[in-house]
Parts: sequence; structure tokens; C-alpha cells
Amino acid sequence: ERLPAKEDLRPPFQFYVITCFIDVTTNPESCCRKGTKASEIMLACLKDRDNCLYDNLNIDSHLAIPERGATCSPAPAPHSTTGTDKVYKMDSNPRGLCVIINNENFVDPEKKRNGSQNDVDSLKAIFEFLGFLVEVETDKTADQIKALMAKYSKDARHGDCFVCCVMSHGNKTGVEGCDEQICPLNDITSPFDGDNCPALIGKPKVFFIQACRGCGMQSKVLVADGAGASRIQKSGKVYSIAKDSDFLIALSTVEGYVSVRDKYSGSWFIQSLCKHLKEGSKRGQDILRILTNVNNDVSREEGFIEDENNDIVDAKMTPQPQFTLRKLLIFKAPKVRTVFFLNSITEINYNSVQRLL
Repeated sequence: ERLPAKEDLRPPFQFYVITCFIDVTTNPESCCRKGTKASEIMLACLKDRDNCLYDNLNIDSHLAIPERGATCSPAPAPHSTTGTDKVYKMDSNPRGLCVIINNENFVDPEKKRNGSQNDVDSLKAIFEFLGFLVEVETDKTADQIKALMAKYSKDARHGDCFVCCVMSHGNKTGVEGCDEQICPLNDITSPFDGDNCPALIGKPKVFFIQACRGCGMQSKVLVADGAGASRIQKSGKVYSIAKDSDFLIALSTVEGYVSVRDKYSGSWFIQSLCKHLKEGSKRGQDILRILTNVNNDVSREEGFIEDENNDIVDAKMTPQPQFTLRKLLIFKAPKVRTVFFLNSITEINYNSVQRLL
């Protein structure tokens, strides 16, 4: 703060702050390791320099300035009471591969999935934000989808997690290739099981499937606020989940029903998923809680759709997650460091800084 604002001092000073400054909201122990005196000076200076920023960071609740001679302990991380063996490791950089397959154009031009590019853009943005390497594949036949899954299962770039997003038409058995042939769901997931993909043994394999699973239209039921006031439509059908461990398959709709996509903004499921992934990752929420929020969000959507008889009917939809996860799966939001550049304050994505250094 006391350094003269000279151009020749800016580069080394910027390098120093980037490499030494800490994010007290997510990594307080780094501050503690610099010693009690350094902690007191840094926090006191921050409070004096920008009290508004100090309050917004909520530093007092995350990191108390220790008394002299006292030992500083880091604040407990979310879910730390469950132990690290209860949460999937998510520390690799990059986190892993995210493969996005989007079939927009088909043999029959009338089957074009207008609006699907918005889903691709949203998925690409959120998973890059979460630290994944993103690969986008467009307009693939059923056989090409199967071949792509075999190819990516052998990819050397696997990290702590694998994510695959498939968007197309479909039915209850699988998704439709651009040749209008069906690729069974098992042909998409099985290449990543323990027998076929040793690199991902014990690691989460996540599949988001945006596709119809039939031609049925989900009916609307009224829900009133208050205990015991709900009318619940029950079905006796039992849905199975994958037998292999560490899989999550999030389907955009239940078996037998259509999946709704807006031709301008994209699909209800994918757009809600991207929104809640970004919000939930910042709060440290696990994926099942995020998907529960997605279910609630999507089930409340209102719209109209043309049925098989060309009649306009109410559009309702409920996604369906299936999983064999053994631990909590938390997509960690990237660290953001608050950096002081002489008289300005900048927030930097920590992963980007690491690559620059």
C-alpha cells in the first residue's frame, strides 16, 4: 500500500500479491501459516482500507484473529463432519472430461431440435466454470454415439470425475442418433464401468440425458401450500438404477413421457440444471440436492405443447435422477482470489492464475 505508484514496480508487485494473497473465505489456514502477526496486520489493514469489502466477505465468521501465542485452526469445510471418505475427491486440475453430444439435425428436417444450441452453450459455460475440459460433438448417428463413448472411455485425460451430456430425441430404451436409429442408454454408460474404464474406478461418472422417453403427456395436479393440502398422483411403476457403483444418470423426464424444449431458450431440464449447478457449487451443495432443486424447478414450469393428434395441451414435466453413488458428489466452484493492485481491487479465477504462473 505504501509503495510508490511507479510503472516499474507494478509487475513484481502484482506477481507478489497473486502468489501470496489468500482467499480468507475459502482457505483461512493459508493466512494462519503466515503467523499471528501477519494475520493481524493483513486483516486490520483490510478492515481499515475497505470496511465494506471486509463486511461483505464476512471475515469475522470465517476467521477470527487469534490471540498471541494461540494456535489458529482452519474453519471446518462443508460436510467435514462426515469425513473425507464420505465425499468424492474433486481436486484434479482439470477436474476431468465433460463430453457434450447434441443432435440438432435429423434425416427428417421437421425433427430439427431448435433451441438446442442454447443448451450446448449453457452446459459448456458451466462445466468450464467448474474446471472441466469440455468436448462438444454434434449430429452423431447411433453407431457414432456408441463409438464416441468407447473412445472417451479410453481417453488419457480423465481426472477425478467424468461428465457426459446427451441431447437428442429418444424413447424409453435410449436416445436417437441423427440417422433416427436408437442408441440404447446402456451403450452410453457401460463403456465407463469398472470393467471397461479402469481409470474411473471409484470415481463418479455423471450422465445428463435430455431426450423424450415416450409420447405421453404428464398431467397437471394442483398443489396447495400447507401440510396435508397436496393432491398427489401416484404411479405403481418402479424404476431401476444402474447396477455399477459411482454412476449418476439424470434423465430429463420419467419413462413414457415427453421432455419439453423451448425452441428459443432451450430445454427446461438443461437450463434449470445449469442454473442450479452454478448456484449450488458456490454453496458447496452436493449433486443430489442440486438435482432435487432442479426437479422442483422444472415441475413448476408451465407451457403448452402439441401432442400426437396435433392438439395443443398443457406441458408438464418431472426429471428423474437414478444413481449408485456411494459418497457425496460436490462440484467445487473455482477459487476466486481478492487481489489488491495498489489502488484497485480485482477478483481473479485461481485456476487461471495457476496456469499463468
